[in-house]
Order: sequence, then C-alpha cells, then structure tokens
Amino acid sequence: MEIIFKRAWVIFIAVTIANVFILKYRTKKYIVENSGLKDSYHKFFKGLLIYGNIPWVIMMIGDLSGTIKNVFEYFNPKAMKPLVLTFHFSIVVLWILSVRWFYFKKGAEFLETHSGILQRRSIVNGNVNITAKQIKLFFPLMLLGGIVGMIMMWISDFPIPEF
Repeated sequence: MEIIFKRAWVIFIAVTIANVFILKYRTKKYIVENSGLKDSYHKFFKGLLIYGNIPWVIMMIGDLSGTIKNVFEYFNPKAMKPLVLTFHFSIVVLWILSVRWFYFKKGAEFLETHSGILQRRSIVNGNVNITAKQIKLFFPLMLLGGIVGMIMMWISDFPIPEF
C-alpha cells in the first residue's frame, strides 16, 4: 500500500515514461515515411518526458523530504503546504503553456502533421489521426474538466487518511 499512497509519484513517473515509449513505438513507421520530421518528433518526446514529469517530481520532493505524508495531501491545497501549492501551481503553469502551444505556437498543427502522436479509434477506419481543428475544439473541454477538479479541491474539505 505504501507504493500506492505514499510513493504514488513512482507510478506516475513510470506511466509517463511508458507513454513516451509507446508513442515512440507508435510513430516509428511515420518517422520512416517522413524522415524530415524525425528531429521534431524526438524534440516533442523529450519535451513530453520533461514537462509531463514536473508535477510528479514535485510529489517526489515532498515525499522524500518528509514534508508530505501521502498522495492525498495533494487533494487539499487549502492546507497551504508549500509543496502542495507548488504542485498545483505547476499544473496551472502547464495548462497555460499548453494553451499557448496549441493556439499561439501552432502546437495543434504540429500534432496534425506529426502522425501517430494523437489518434482516436474509429470503428470503420481503425486508428485515425486527430486534426488541428479537433484538438482546438476538444482541448478546452479537457481543460475545463481539470479546472473544475482544481476548484473542487480548493472549496472542499478533503479528509487526509493516515497510512
């Protein structure tokens, strides 16, 4: 139970790394087809590995420093613990950077031209690449879900179980 509730960051970092390797494997054939995009694919994977692990590294610091008892403390930012606030701040910064990248730095277009990174499953056609327009339409809905979750953490009294 300790690995799940105290050292959850280990699992989160492992899943992030696994996702990058899965994406690398899934895009291998597209990179072979269009070798001119190879460097930009690898730059994207490196960025995903770095930025995708920022919140989990903050969790790791809280755990290893002993300032955070378990993962549930991150659901209670009202306690005003510095590393919990840093964790939430990092998520908001990542959201802002994502909005900037998708809408102002042509990130949605990047994902459309770099086949295999974002796909949806279709009954008729199997895996289908997502278009920039679809990304720009659905990203705000996903972001809204995250914002609602963040607001709920700030207004709710979340009990912190002991382990």
